[in-house]
Amino acid sequence: MRRALAASAVIILSTAILLADDRVVLFDEDVDFSTFKTFMIGSGRMKSERPELNFPAVMTSLAEAIRSGLTNRSLKEVSDNPGLMADFSVSGLDFVIGPFGKPNPVVSGQRGRGRASTTTVDFTEATLVIDLKDARTSTLIWRGVYHDTENEARRLAEALPKDAATLVAEYPPKKRTP
Repeated sequence: MRRALAASAVIILSTAILLADDRVVLFDEDVDFSTFKTFMIGSGRMKSERPELNFPAVMTSLAEAIRSGLTNRSLKEVSDNPGLMADFSVSGLDFVIGPFGKPNPVVSGQRGRGRASTTTVDFTEATLVIDLKDARTSTLIWRGVYHDTENEARRLAEALPKDAATLVAEYPPKKRTP
């Protein structure tokens, strides 16, 4: 009976973790975003041990999603003197579900040597960060962060461009009223 209860708890908790995608957009409320008319896609960085995420096409599709989103927001991409510089990064981390449903990160070096072959990844989490900077001053004026969790890294790689589009759709930000 206790084993069945414990197994049920692990399944319920791991399902809740897999559905826990979230996002946040932060911005400088003193900036007049209507003054920005142009942008340039800057650097993209990936930090993950997952080959599905490190595949170059993932970074290309993220840049395309950001480009498309900003273009749909009436900004024009330029190669010189942009108003906005769009940089992005992704960090990915594998997790295993431990006793009592606690997610534990798979640390570097845990896979590939000795016991590593027995380590089964239960889910992978990625954090996508998109930074928009005033290109003249290099000041960060807008940041979107998306945490996405999938039970397969392949599905995560496929979801990241949609996550980027979701974030960029929140540009320009709406001023908060007190």
